[in-house]
Amino acid sequence: MLVLALLTLLWEAFSCQMARKPTKPSPKLPSFFKFLQSDDFPRQLCLPPALMVHYSGPSHCKCALRGPTGKWWTVGLEQREDGFYFCEGWRRFVTDHSLKVGYFLVFDHQGGSKFDVTICNPMGCDKRRSIGNSVTVRPGKRPATAAAVEETSTGSIVFRSEHPCFIGILGKNQYRMNIPKELAVAEGLIGKERVLLKDPNGRSWNVKLRLDEKEHHGGRLLMTQGLVACWQANNISLGDTIVFELVNRSEMEVHIFRTGAGGNMRSVVLDA
Repeated sequence: MLVLALLTLLWEAFSCQMARKPTKPSPKLPSFFKFLQSDDFPRQLCLPPALMVHYSGPSHCKCALRGPTGKWWTVGLEQREDGFYFCEGWRRFVTDHSLKVGYFLVFDHQGGSKFDVTICNPMGCDKRRSIGNSVTVRPGKRPATAAAVEETSTGSIVFRSEHPCFIGILGKNQYRMNIPKELAVAEGLIGKERVLLKDPNGRSWNVKLRLDEKEHHGGRLLMTQGLVACWQANNISLGDTIVFELVNRSEMEVHIFRTGAGGNMRSVVLDA
């Protein structure tokens, strides 16, 4: 009788196992990147439409973003008529990481609704490498070294130079361009009135510098008068990416990366 009872229990366990439907793991989405180029980014972030073609989850759900420190943030994913957005909770992620216009974010899907986020500042430095560290910058002339540009297998552009660099995206306001404050301070640009911009053809423009001392702008340094002439001479259009290479404290070389077919923005990363 005991043997019969054991066989019965084993058969029931086997039957239950066979009755279960196999669950398919959620498909992994491709990694994607976002340039923070709009004043609206602290409120919401639009995800690339080409990415969401691969998405088969709910139109409204909670996602988990893991920042450079390993901490998780909960952010709401919301579908609208014009696409998918990170909304609820996104502002907290922005604030906690001190994100600003010009920063570059890479989202690596970890399955389900989880993403690892790599954050690079406008100088191309990985944010996790700078958290809690102080950097000493020694003034003085740097050796003149030719910049190197490499296109990766994914189509992104890697820009290398021994000079300080930062990335700018030409937006709707073509009359000014922000210089990252940390670079401006480190390189002694604060207090200067003008800087010379030189394009790939050797043409140059004397561009005015203006310090915006409004409290909510945090004392940002702007390039203003003279910019538009450079844009027009080089046919720089809305969405084009510009790398500014500070070859000395009074001169920047301009490297232009134009939007691709269909207005797709080129992915440009600085490798200092």
